[in-house]
Amino acid sequence: MKALKYSEWTETAHILHMVFQMMGKVKLVKLRAQPEWSHVLIYPTAKGFSTGLIPDGGRSFTISLHIGDAMVYAHSTDGAVAGFPLRGRASVSEYYQNFTRMLAHINHTAKFSSKPQEVPDTTPFEAQATKYDFDRGAAEVYFENCIFAHNALLDFASPFRGKKILPALFWGTFDMTAVLFAGVDQPFPGKGVIEKSAFDEKLMEFGFWPGDAVVEEPNFFVLPYPFVQTPISTENVTPKEAVFSTEKKEFFLPLKDVLRYGDPAGTVKQFCRDAFAAVCKAESWQGVEWFTKPLLIPGAG
Repeated sequence: MKALKYSEWTETAHILHMVFQMMGKVKLVKLRAQPEWSHVLIYPTAKGFSTGLIPDGGRSFTISLHIGDAMVYAHSTDGAVAGFPLRGRASVSEYYQNFTRMLAHINHTAKFSSKPQEVPDTTPFEAQATKYDFDRGAAEVYFENCIFAHNALLDFASPFRGKKILPALFWGTFDMTAVLFAGVDQPFPGKGVIEKSAFDEKLMEFGFWPGDAVVEEPNFFVLPYPFVQTPISTENVTPKEAVFSTEKKEFFLPLKDVLRYGDPAGTVKQFCRDAFAAVCKAESWQGVEWFTKPLLIPGAG
């Protein structure tokens, strides 16, 4: 496994991000809302990523992106199947046309906003005419990173007794993230529909982010909410490469540094455990003893 700098796969990253947004937006208009947007998450599979089952009247369907095949598929419970390739040089507008045709072919149309969310450039899908090359090799590296992150974060978060969101892809911000909740009401003080629903309880996010044009290195991160007002010490947070950003108000650990250790997954889990403990102490989380009390289920893991 290796860590790709964002500049090494910018075009492919943009294509994947925009297709993930299309997939997520279908869930947004088809599914009943759940707290913290958990109804619109994208899930990793053995082949790539999937919406999971989407109810639609008397039938249901799934949308899947298969990394190895470089294909997007839609399957209906009545047996209808359609899809389109990501190979070659094409624009987001072309992929958007293929995406809507695919849904129409299986008779599961969805009217959703074509304006990307939580990204600097919100040009609608149909107006993104620049053609990009899809690098399947780079996509496979990204997929491997996501599966590694998913498994390490799942292992970390699974024993937590409180409310949680297990690792999934948040398609707006393009990160594979798990969320642990403190069980405390904490309304977001600012504006924004997304933020007011995403941050309405005391929580901590533990995730993997592949980077962007500003921060090229893919990183693991731990983000507490409410956003901390004073820096949290990393004295007891391992490994030594972990840092706390006073600007972003979160912990970061570059993937390239994780991969230097003999047990990368163990390194990620220890980073999450240490950051969790540091935040709980600094932000006075209550009930931590119960949240982290060992489970009594025999034979698990």
